[in-house]
Amino acid sequence: MMSEQITQGLDRFAKLSGEYGARALAPIKEHFPELSEFIMGTAYGDIFQRTTITDQWKEVAIISSLITQGQFEQLGVHYAMALSVGVTVEELKGILLHLAPCVGAPRIISAFNVLLATLEEIQ
Repeated sequence: MMSEQITQGLDRFAKLSGEYGARALAPIKEHFPELSEFIMGTAYGDIFQRTTITDQWKEVAIISSLITQGQFEQLGVHYAMALSVGVTVEELKGILLHLAPCVGAPRIISAFNVLLATLEEIQ
């Protein structure tokens, strides 16, 4: 039986990421359900439920962190989430520009390519 926290996390994730997120999460749910339950229960069922900062700020923080770490695989989901909570494409590009002096142009180019691919897929 799934915990209430995991159920809340799945609902939150679905609301924020839509079909794009569902496609990204499907292989994890199928092949590594324990990880899916951890992510949904902890990140989306707990941390994302908190109201200390807005949903927009949450996505700015996560996108910045993923880019800084060079973790581009999850970036598309968070771009989709950011757009769903009102962050604009221009603001996303602004985040990339402001990170460039800190992380370097190659990472920003990779992050921008993920943004373009994400926009193509969701629009």
